[in-house]
Amino acid sequence: MPTTNNATGVYATLGYNFNDPNSDVKELSANTLAHLNSMPSFITTWQAQDIANNTVSGYYKNPVSNDATIIKTTANDIITIYDTANTVPGLGTIYTLAKSLKNTANSFIWHTNRLSGVVPFVGQDSDYPYYDTAVPLGKTALYITNQTDSITNTSPILGSFTSILVGPQVSANANIVYPYVTTINNSITTTTTTDPNGNVTVTSTTNLTAGQITTIETGLAAANTSLGTRMDHDFIYFSKLKSFVDNYNATKKFVNMGETESYLVNNFIGTDKLLSRINS
Repeated sequence: MPTTNNATGVYATLGYNFNDPNSDVKELSANTLAHLNSMPSFITTWQAQDIANNTVSGYYKNPVSNDATIIKTTANDIITIYDTANTVPGLGTIYTLAKSLKNTANSFIWHTNRLSGVVPFVGQDSDYPYYDTAVPLGKTALYITNQTDSITNTSPILGSFTSILVGPQVSANANIVYPYVTTINNSITTTTTTDPNGNVTVTSTTNLTAGQITTIETGLAAANTSLGTRMDHDFIYFSKLKSFVDNYNATKKFVNMGETESYLVNNFIGTDKLLSRINS
């Protein structure tokens, strides 16, 4: 049996269970061990402990989730108030804006969960930016644009992540819209009347002034625009980022070609356009 170092218990997670009856599992040679010992460290102590304990999760958080959830909940509460009151004359636009904001905030939460790694990429939804897909593409773009355009900031990477870079702005919008629920709810008076035939009529009215209604409408619309604008930017940037890297890869294969590749391209399959590039 080979000797092993089980100080961290990482090896045990492999579930190796073979008694090697024919002694086919050999100890590494001195040269191989020397090579392994000369390699840079592959793993840190905390990595080994997490692997051994199978606790390789809980590393990510969504920095804007709480405030975005407040915005979503606020919009939903406004919708509920309106529906429960069986519509309120004068508040129809607020109701419509609240429904739009609820949908936008919900999409924003999912979007930022993907960007922050809370929701991992599992090989699907390739059109959506995820932490695990946007960062590698952004790194490639950074290396390239540093050489071509002298870019010395992190925008090539962070261009897909603007929605999680606006925490203070999301919080400000949450603080603005949150009081609307109480304001609207306290403004509504519901009256129930029954006519001589026993028909029941429920009527709801609001004592909000035109100015108050406009303020609420403006706040809901501004929050919706703020969240939506950031999401749209991230999606558009990520789409362009993917195309950028694809275009780079389409040209990269013609750089530093091997002897046989160069022969094929130069003598058989290369167009005048390509030959003018690689032989200039």
